[in-house]
Amino acid sequence: MTSPFLAGLAFKQALFERIEALMAEGEDTKDVLVCPGAPGTFLPDEIIAVTQMEAQFDFATLGTNRSREVTMTVDVVFSCLFQGDGSMELPAQTRAMDLISRIEESVRLNDSTLGGVVRYCLLTSVQTDGVTPEEYLQAGRGVDVTATFTARHRVRR
Repeated sequence: MTSPFLAGLAFKQALFERIEALMAEGEDTKDVLVCPGAPGTFLPDEIIAVTQMEAQFDFATLGTNRSREVTMTVDVVFSCLFQGDGSMELPAQTRAMDLISRIEESVRLNDSTLGGVVRYCLLTSVQTDGVTPEEYLQAGRGVDVTATFTARHRVRR
């Protein structure tokens, strides 16, 4: 890949495809909706949305090659909703963290290059408010957790 701009999109696509394949493999995850952005109007109880991508560029070497080092991040939002009252807060959070753990382990242990798209990819942060968002309360208890994956790629001429 010769464009640093396309490196970010390729990383997001490769991560999306890895998550989609991983969820399709599991009996308990085959109904999780995996989407490369906002899920649209169909809203199942479990959604993984591969959303924001950011790429930062730097010089890699000072040689005639003029290669660039690209550091990219992709946010993956895990939304899990369980029907019920406040007692379902913790199960919803546990489910979201379990899904994150499966993806993190798959990337880290099986192929941290995402099929050669990046030099490496790692989970670098997880953030949640830890409470059910206001818009979920009528339907039950749920959680939104954002996991950030970071990758590096060297763009050569």
